[in-house]
Amino acid sequence: MRNTSFIAIFVIAEYLLKNSAFNISVIKMIKRRRLVVLFILVALFVMFMNESARYSYCSDVRRKIDLFTSKVQFDGKGINQSSDAFQPQELVRLYALVTYNDAPIPNMLVAFQVNNQVNTFLNMTIIGVNWTDYDGVATFSFRIPWPSEDAEQIIFGKWFAVATVDIGGEVVMDTLTFQVGWLLQVTNMDILNGEHLQQTNFLRGDTIIFNLTIKNIALTPKNAIIAIDAKDSADFPIMHEEKAGVFPPGETVIQIASQISTTAHIGEVTVFATPYTASPEHEGVPYSPPFVSKFNLIVIEKIQYYLTVRTEPLGVAVIHGEGWYDKGTNSTPLVAPDYVLIQEDIRYKFCYWDVDGVPWTGNPITIFMDKNHTATAHYSLQFYLKVISPYGNVSGGGWHDANETAYVSLDVGVINHGNGTRRVFTSWSGDASGENYTESNPIFIDEPKTVFANWKTQYLLTVGVYPVNLSQRPMRNPAGEETNVANCWWYDVDVNVSLFAPPISGYDFNYWEVDGIARTAGVYQITVCMDAPHVANAYYSSRITGWFIPEWFYWLLLLVLILLISLLSVFAYRKIRRKSKTEKEAFYRGWTAWYYGYDLRGKIRKS
Repeated sequence: MRNTSFIAIFVIAEYLLKNSAFNISVIKMIKRRRLVVLFILVALFVMFMNESARYSYCSDVRRKIDLFTSKVQFDGKGINQSSDAFQPQELVRLYALVTYNDAPIPNMLVAFQVNNQVNTFLNMTIIGVNWTDYDGVATFSFRIPWPSEDAEQIIFGKWFAVATVDIGGEVVMDTLTFQVGWLLQVTNMDILNGEHLQQTNFLRGDTIIFNLTIKNIALTPKNAIIAIDAKDSADFPIMHEEKAGVFPPGETVIQIASQISTTAHIGEVTVFATPYTASPEHEGVPYSPPFVSKFNLIVIEKIQYYLTVRTEPLGVAVIHGEGWYDKGTNSTPLVAPDYVLIQEDIRYKFCYWDVDGVPWTGNPITIFMDKNHTATAHYSLQFYLKVISPYGNVSGGGWHDANETAYVSLDVGVINHGNGTRRVFTSWSGDASGENYTESNPIFIDEPKTVFANWKTQYLLTVGVYPVNLSQRPMRNPAGEETNVANCWWYDVDVNVSLFAPPISGYDFNYWEVDGIARTAGVYQITVCMDAPHVANAYYSSRITGWFIPEWFYWLLLLVLILLISLLSVFAYRKIRRKSKTEKEAFYRGWTAWYYGYDLRGKIRKS
């Protein structure tokens, strides 16, 4: 497709400088005066454009231009749409609706450019400008040309139209595509015998069936009369058949049967299949030129040829159709089974036919018996690759040709169940290896294979601290796998995680709580077994403000008190002992003095 980001002055320059014979003929049809006025209008249109104007395909919802045709139902309304098809020499009417905030804008200069499909013969550019009317619509018309040489190669195909307009300093545009060609055309004709088998040689009086493919390039159904006319080798009409029908867009297959005249001349017969708008007897005109085909009118010959049918490898399947056939006839269709199952995971797959060593396409095939032929159906051995995974969607499995290399893969390597549990791909096993879930290591297919995708389970551990504003966080061992959520880590199943609540200045550690259950108070380190998702919280309490007395001080104070009591006890004991000894000594001293002061024996005190 050509570049559609152009301005109107470039379009006019391209148009005036085009060297093709077609453009010269178009220029000759325009009066010089009108051509000059046209050029001036476009030049003025460009001069008033803002240099920084942006080109867009109506991306601004306020500024819009909508390019469409006169084809009802499929006129191409909307941004960058397609219109219904046109046929050669048909008049094309283009409309461009210019709006601002969905309100039509009159007196706006719109530039049109239309190009045929790029080809090697003649690339045409049809241009024009026009002002929008009161309803905001600018029109431009031209007729699909028909060059004198190579017309179908030049004209047929997808055409591209574009309309541009400057709305408030911004140039907006809209594109439109449409097909040009024969709206209704017979694209293929197979000649069949009375048994609906393809055949090229017929006898007088034989029933003949024409299998026709009718192509409608339009977007709407077309009513038509399909006429079949045939002339023998002497150019005499020997057949005329008509069939009416409604042909939807796309291809339609119909069959028209007839009988060969018994007076037809032996030789080559020419058949014409033509679609008409109505019966030729009622002034119908052709939609397109006739499709021409030929067949041979022969006399009976009693010559037969043998057709040999086999498979490669030999004996893979039984295919009917081998035997003798009359010369000039077609064999019965040779149908090779697409698949031959040997066992559940081993099969043969049909590849292609060859006839006398020459590969053929299609299945079934029909062989024209002009000599002895050998038809061989080729098969390839296949093995089944089974891929088993409890999670994710696997690819790469299925049937593979023998001795080829295959790969298996998963669409995801981690599956988060959203409940604190996830599955993580670990490796491929079985008949495959590798640790990359997007692609396994190569798998050589020499027999049926089975591949397993191995996954591991991980649980989420959430570790918190209360109060939540504490800057120091509990420590973990092992560290676990990071997540995109703060204070959360993934651990493999059954891993034991040690959690330690560090001392925090100004706070006293109280206890750990796991899944709402409090652990032993004052125990800083705990172990959590990851047999499920867990939530562990370390609880601290704020210490009372004042002098800070460490815990060991109370133990020291107790020891001092015990020592002091012991010393006091020893001191009191010794004091009592000392007092008792002193009193005793005083007694003995008094007693002695008294004893010797008195004559206790004579009871006379000594003086």
